[in-house]
Amino acid sequence: MPYSKHLHNSLDKISQQHIVLTDKFKEFANFIKHCIETPSVANNNITVSLQHLDKGVFTTVFADRTTSFVFSTALTSTGSLVGNVKCFIKKEFPEPKQVHIGEFTFNEDGHTSLKLPNEDSKINMNNDFGTLHIILHFIHEGLRT
Repeated sequence: MPYSKHLHNSLDKISQQHIVLTDKFKEFANFIKHCIETPSVANNNITVSLQHLDKGVFTTVFADRTTSFVFSTALTSTGSLVGNVKCFIKKEFPEPKQVHIGEFTFNEDGHTSLKLPNEDSKINMNNDFGTLHIILHFIHEGLRT
């Protein structure tokens, strides 16, 4: 049963990666809330709710638009797990629905699939400026819907 042992070892590794990625997403959400509430950075027009963070979701509200950041994980072609964050705007009329406005992936080190404008380097979720840029970008994208 060598194949079975390989699968077992692979799933053990993936389980550990999932824990790390989940923790990274929670740190990301808590950092965003802290930034938005910090007087020197705060934009009193944006609010952040971590009410459903244990379910992999946090939300922001700006200009009567609720943006949801929904976390999941996905297996890459190389067999590693990455975090995936899908962003949605909540619409109430003419019927309630979630409109997909974008997404990004990140690895265990916090490196994302997103780039800052006019730069070649990818945004890291551990970088204060980059982290805040991610949220403000998707809030801004939500204004287009």
